[in-house]
Amino acid sequence: MLTQQVNKALFWVLFQLSKSLKKRSQKDWEKFVHRSIDLEPSRDHRQNPNVYKGFKQTEPKTLAGKGSWVDALRLEKPRVSLPRWAQEIQPFLQNQLSDHTRRAYEGDLKQFFLFLEGRISPEDLKALKPEHIILFRKSLEEGRLTGKVLEKATVNRKLAVVKSFLSWLKLNHLISENPAELVKGFPQSQESSLKGFSDEEARKILLLPRLNSKAGALHSAILHMLFYMGLRKAELMSLRMGDISEERGVPVIKVRGKGHRVRILPMVPIVKASLEHYFHVCRRDPSQTESFVFTPTKNPLNGILEKPLGPNAITYIVTHYSKKAGVLQKVSPHSCRATCISNALDKKATHRSVQYLAGWSTPLMIQRYDKRREELKNSAAFVVDYSIEEQPKGTALL
Repeated sequence: MLTQQVNKALFWVLFQLSKSLKKRSQKDWEKFVHRSIDLEPSRDHRQNPNVYKGFKQTEPKTLAGKGSWVDALRLEKPRVSLPRWAQEIQPFLQNQLSDHTRRAYEGDLKQFFLFLEGRISPEDLKALKPEHIILFRKSLEEGRLTGKVLEKATVNRKLAVVKSFLSWLKLNHLISENPAELVKGFPQSQESSLKGFSDEEARKILLLPRLNSKAGALHSAILHMLFYMGLRKAELMSLRMGDISEERGVPVIKVRGKGHRVRILPMVPIVKASLEHYFHVCRRDPSQTESFVFTPTKNPLNGILEKPLGPNAITYIVTHYSKKAGVLQKVSPHSCRATCISNALDKKATHRSVQYLAGWSTPLMIQRYDKRREELKNSAAFVVDYSIEEQPKGTALL
């Protein structure tokens, strides 16, 4: 009886000690992670209105000395002595060309570093081993970090970000080896899990918007751009009036894709007609070259509607009309892109032309986006012949 009481008391002491150490470790990691990865100005001024107010009241001469929002906000923060590796987070993020990529990488790195709390000391990243990376992958796979099981492609992306950052540290001689290089990702599927539409579903969706209303004209133009030109959501949002022009008598539109790559795409008559109808109904002026092509028809910002349509609005348009058309599966604006690419491949478009339409740097993505698989009918398996007579029904092959 006495032994049990002693064991219980010892267990309670060890448990409290473990909680204390974990809490202290968590505070250490949060200090390094949250202060080494600066929040974007648009987020930070909402969380710290005093900083924002002070920034607005600053004289222009002082602003020139501060240089930018980030510089201004940093001056308001207390100086923190960070380890050398933590000081490399910002240069690594700024090296990425896309704002979307920077935000995604920032979230992945925060998730990884907070995972390390209680496992290694934040001052000594050299203690990081492949076992830590493997455990991180396992935690992502089982949903212990995010509260939900992640797709294998998402886990691979997060691993790739960690590998890339550790490679950056290695190139800057802050660690001697990159332990993540020894950790394997999941086999990449040759087919995307993204669902596309059938021709009949796409036809129904395109005919649903009410063209006599401003919202309907806007929605129709957006759906035609997505289904006929296969644009990404970000590409659609960034279009400006000056991007619409004509080359050799053919209406074209300039699209800015990933990696700041620009491609010139022809506008087929039905797309051009939907755009012109939208301009007419919503009284948009194409001569205002700096204006965004797609802007809201209501909910103005400070009384002005001259702002790009938000990503959530585009997603709502696609999902709203998909439901009205009787499509039960989960879809997104990217589903329209996959449908466009699949339709072009079915119509025997060359892989090179599809690659340019989609804005890919490599043709390897074509197979992942081809949702129809019409080529199965023409598979080489149907021409393989060994001159063996077909077995009668009910006869088993021995």
